Amino acid sequence: MTACTSHAGAAAQVDDQRIDTSTVSAIADRGVAAYKAYAAAHPDVVAQRESQQGPVTHDLVQRRALNTLIRLRLDEAKAHELGITLTPQDFDAYYQALAVTQAGSIPAFEDAVAVLGFSPQDVRSQVHVDALESKIADRIAPDLVGSDADAKSAYDALLAQFGVKSLPLSFEQLRSFLAHDIVKGTARTDKVTPELVKISRQLGVSVSPRFGTWSVDDLQVLAQSGSIATTPTPVPQLSLQ
Repeated sequence: MTACTSHAGAAAQVDDQRIDTSTVSAIADRGVAAYKAYAAAHPDVVAQRESQQGPVTHDLVQRRALNTLIRLRLDEAKAHELGITLTPQDFDAYYQALAVTQAGSIPAFEDAVAVLGFSPQDVRSQVHVDALESKIADRIAPDLVGSDADAKSAYDALLAQFGVKSLPLSFEQLRSFLAHDIVKGTARTDKVTPELVKISRQLGVSVSPRFGTWSVDDLQVLAQSGSIATTPTPVPQLSLQ
């Protein structure tokens, strides 16, 4: 099934939900501005990352923003199908855990994500995707949970990584996140992805040719001739590691 849209003013459409071009462009503008400000303050960090992964461009940030907004709508549809609710408290707990495990603290996380081209306000949309998919994984793969020993090992590795004796969240506060999303994160993702592919086919996703073309199997907006996307490879998501 393919969503039907004229794309007039829309970057994409998921089922009958439009994603406006202006929304995607604004996210990209904020992301590039955050990246440039971070590069000015931390030129060595950015130079090293660019040497490994290439520069963060407006095209990349814009396409990633569109991917995130499409994915969020697919996640919401799947969550609704399964009767899953992500409460504000659920989101806040997930956000705090992700920030601490990625960067050592929430302020450090919100500063560091700029190196990926995320503004502080827009990184929350990406984390919303991650949090919803974690809840979906809890429902469809409840047995994919790391042991307490593995979770403690992951916690101790974070202490060593950040060179600290303690983190803003204790092991007990992080235990569930570590056991589910760190120790078994890849295996849980492997369970969720086919479900999102199914719902993408059911709802239909249509992307404006200006932005590229939607790959159901990759769950990504990929480049096509004449689009503003310049590379067909999947867009990197949120990872500071």
